[in-house]
Amino acid sequence: MRVLFAVPRSFNPKQTYREYPLGVGFLGTLLKQAAGHEVSIFDQNAEAVDDLVFLQRVAEFQPALVGFSVLTPNYPVARKQIQAIKRQHPQVCVVAGGIHATFFAEDLIADGADVVVLGEGEASIIELVARLESGRDLADLPGLVIRDRTGEVVRAQGLASNVPLASLPIVDRALYNLPLYTHHSMLASRGCPHHCAFCCNYTGALRNESVVVRWHEEVLAEMELLRDKFSAKEIFFADDLFLLRKKDILAFCHAAISRRLGIGWIAQLRADQVDSRVAEAMRAAGCQRVYFGIEAGSDKILRRAKKGMTAAQIARGIRAAKAAGLRVKTGWIYGLPGSLEEQYDSIPFMLELRPHEISIHQLIPFPGTEYYRDPKRYGIRIADPKAFESFCYGGLDGNIQFDYLSQTQLLKLIEDTVRALESAGYVGSDQARPGSEFVYSTPLNKTSMTVFRPAHPAAQSLSA
Repeated sequence: MRVLFAVPRSFNPKQTYREYPLGVGFLGTLLKQAAGHEVSIFDQNAEAVDDLVFLQRVAEFQPALVGFSVLTPNYPVARKQIQAIKRQHPQVCVVAGGIHATFFAEDLIADGADVVVLGEGEASIIELVARLESGRDLADLPGLVIRDRTGEVVRAQGLASNVPLASLPIVDRALYNLPLYTHHSMLASRGCPHHCAFCCNYTGALRNESVVVRWHEEVLAEMELLRDKFSAKEIFFADDLFLLRKKDILAFCHAAISRRLGIGWIAQLRADQVDSRVAEAMRAAGCQRVYFGIEAGSDKILRRAKKGMTAAQIARGIRAAKAAGLRVKTGWIYGLPGSLEEQYDSIPFMLELRPHEISIHQLIPFPGTEYYRDPKRYGIRIADPKAFESFCYGGLDGNIQFDYLSQTQLLKLIEDTVRALESAGYVGSDQARPGSEFVYSTPLNKTSMTVFRPAHPAAQSLSA
């Protein structure tokens, strides 16, 4: 069976960072290796902005099944693509999965999807495709929403079980158009044990079990495979939180140091995961950059947002990372519940910490968060909860407003932040170059920050 996995671009036209999508990579690898299906992946974030290019790929590949990976920011694009496929290729079976599809399964069916997979799809994908290929009934396959032969929308009982990360095959990188990416990606863990009010994390949305950490020897073996087979020079770990615990990070780093991998890598962490011992071990093991979600400089805002960290803990982690020679990127959210004065506490905190990169966004109350479920409780106003065109980082949208921070005040807060950062030597993402040491990005910038840019200006694509 020919299967095409589609990852639509975000509705927001700003280009964010480019990582090849591992979720559909696992699914495609399972179908290719375990069942012998012919699989292709179209990542619109890398391949093309124009939907016509995607539709041309569908016409050329002639898949029997197109599987969409649907997140809230890309849902408006996915919806149009699904409708176009059903118009132009009505015989093609459309399957939708991902966080947004899990929350709004009936909407995806109404858009034209034939099947919606709830939660993780690795446990059910092989059986699902086998049944579609043979025309067998899907109604008793857990974790699906379908439209039956009578036209009624049916939600199967239960969810498919989670497949242990260690049981999954290594993603077949040949599924991707590798020349379009500057570095490789992989997972060392899945899930997040924290419950920040603003975050719809992988654990709460797609996993019906807890977080999972891979044994560090398995992680190192995959890194060596990427180095030896694909000449990997830099790897981005797509974990919500890299390896979750300090002891696991240290065990990984010590093993990596002994192996002398010769590979640079990038990780996303909480600042309280990092102290001088961890940061120095990461640097010695080849880590080049770290990303911390800071969110705010006010302890009151952090506490209300259930961040589980104080400004003092954040500061210690960033100082340790910088002292070890790691490049530090930080994410900030303007508009978390809190007074105007508390919002402004972020500016001196940025200047005090002086991370290399500062990325600022307006609060987006994503589906799956407390802020979306009960916005009035927090002073958040969502004019149309299903106007998902506004649920994208990178801009300001009147559909989402706050009782505690007017649009005028938010705009001035951003402008005041820009002035302070530029006075301190930061360069906006519109003007930044590969060698710029201190860079910032806000919703007012036309282009997003190149979050994980090549380490050297001369770095080339993976095809080099």
